[in-house]
Amino acid sequence: MLIVNDEQRLRAGIGSLSKRCQYCCKAEASYPLILSDDARLAVYHAACAVELATEIMVDLYTFLSPPAPYHQLFVLTPPGAAPAEVPAHPQAHEGAGE
Repeated sequence: MLIVNDEQRLRAGIGSLSKRCQYCCKAEASYPLILSDDARLAVYHAACAVELATEIMVDLYTFLSPPAPYHQLFVLTPPGAAPAEVPAHPQAHEGAGE
């Protein structure tokens, strides 16, 4: 949730701006702030929330599309879509004719 003023902050259950950002550990001294929707109700500076989201997207991309020589572990397909043919690993054919 985006928090841009004292009224929104108080409605979100955040008593003061003296709490510390969960990402950078600096005081939340100014707006805008981002309130996460997890059980902890973590509050972030807007710039910190963007950095955290970017890190998560990079980690997910690296996990789902690993660089060589690592192989892809998961393939995400929408429901109802036919699974794509996954090419065999090159090492699986090495030494097959020996």
